[in-house]
Amino acid sequence: MNKRNEKRIDKSLLAYTDGNDADLLGVVTNISKNGTFIVTEKIFDIESEILFVMAGYNELYHLKGEIRWTRCLADQSLGHLPTGIGIRITEAPVEYLNFVELSKYENQNLASLTH
Repeated sequence: MNKRNEKRIDKSLLAYTDGNDADLLGVVTNISKNGTFIVTEKIFDIESEILFVMAGYNELYHLKGEIRWTRCLADQSLGHLPTGIGIRITEAPVEYLNFVELSKYENQNLASLTH
């Protein structure tokens, strides 16, 4: 059963923690207005708050979210799936929301070209 309100869009973007040292968090593999998945080996507590920056199209999007789930190396049943975190986005600038909308449009155009 899919609990998502909105379909995720496949993207490959860099994400950084929003701290003074700007530690690399990982690589975003999908986005929506309400959530994202980031491939990372860092350990996070479920339901903890996270501030992070996502880089896309020459823009940096400062986002706030909540860790909803994690996938770690200890999860033997996952096979080849990457380790990472599922984040529910709780605060996002309008520029990020516009970026998601543009990405939907781009994906629809790419899909129509391949069929």
